[in-house]
Amino acid sequence: MRVLVAGHTYLRRFNQRKWEAFADLSPRHVALLVVPNGWRDPHFGPVCPEPSSHPRVRVRVTRALFHGHGTLTVHVDPRLAWVARRFRPDIVLVEQEPRSLLALQGRWLAQVLPGRPPFTFFTWGGGPTRRRPLPLRVLERGTLSAARVAFAGNHAAGEQLRAAGFGSAIHRIPQVGVDLPDRPGLTRRQVRRELGVSGAVVGFAGRLIAEKGVLDLAEALSGLGCLGWTFLAIGRGPLRHALELRLGAASLAGRLRFIEDADHRRVCDLLAALDVLVLPSFTTVNWAEQFGHVLIEAMAARCAVVGTNSGEIPHVIGDAGIVVPERDIRQLRAALRRLIDGPDLRARLGASGRARVQRHFTHAVVARRLAECLEGVRTRRATRHDS
Repeated sequence: MRVLVAGHTYLRRFNQRKWEAFADLSPRHVALLVVPNGWRDPHFGPVCPEPSSHPRVRVRVTRALFHGHGTLTVHVDPRLAWVARRFRPDIVLVEQEPRSLLALQGRWLAQVLPGRPPFTFFTWGGGPTRRRPLPLRVLERGTLSAARVAFAGNHAAGEQLRAAGFGSAIHRIPQVGVDLPDRPGLTRRQVRRELGVSGAVVGFAGRLIAEKGVLDLAEALSGLGCLGWTFLAIGRGPLRHALELRLGAASLAGRLRFIEDADHRRVCDLLAALDVLVLPSFTTVNWAEQFGHVLIEAMAARCAVVGTNSGEIPHVIGDAGIVVPERDIRQLRAALRRLIDGPDLRARLGASGRARVQRHFTHAVVARRLAECLEGVRTRRATRHDS
């Protein structure tokens, strides 16, 4: 099965692991990843294309307009249709929202290629359709009518597709997974020594913005009243100063450590040094936590996790961590106190989290589920043609 995939997610080498795992499933599996020639991430800076080392995963870098604007991004490489024709895909998959220009481009490509391969897409959802401008609603309707199946990254995205009138199959599969094997790098003890921390280390990894709940977390930490913990904040954002002020006002500034710049491998090392990872996001009018990928990264590292019931977080954690109501500082503080004072509980949740990742969230598991769904699309199409 030959799959042409378009999406900026696969600029990064570690995200390409899903398609490498897909290719490992069968010698017949080949993926062509069409990515823009860069991406402007508003929070983490520019992202440059990285090649894949897998012989059956090819990365095609093309010139694109409007980097960093997912809905408007479009490839303008005049050779793209020729490249796709030579590749001869069995399926065209666009990993961008159905209201995007890239989805329109993918639909067009599937129509003009020999054999007219099936078209499908991946969505994270987001916001009621009726609030979108008319051109975006028209784009979305066209995508939904053209797709054979859809892939939703969370429960809410699947519900939104149904509400928008999508009648074909919807498969809920994470966009990317994680690797489980221990990676070479710094050991837990080395990282903790480097950071100068001891005792229980509570961490947050992500953007330091309001909806991620970082100030709620600071408030919960400020009232803990227990000793022997350190808070490690991994990421950057406009609330860093407010976070420092709140912990400083509680005479806890000495327990705070910041790591602003860290690549993926470094983040993995830092997560492995944590005892507890907290994702205290809260839902706003226009946003809810779409997945919380850092949760499965932490669970893979045997770190106990705490999250709120915002968006997809409870479905990701399942019974392998602690879920508290969003914006409930009292319950968040109680959960942190239990974990800081309970090394046995941390160890038990850490083991449960890793087992849950092994069952549901590794690149190999995600790739296998994706391959089964795509094979079903191809088989149904072949059956219709034969009849």
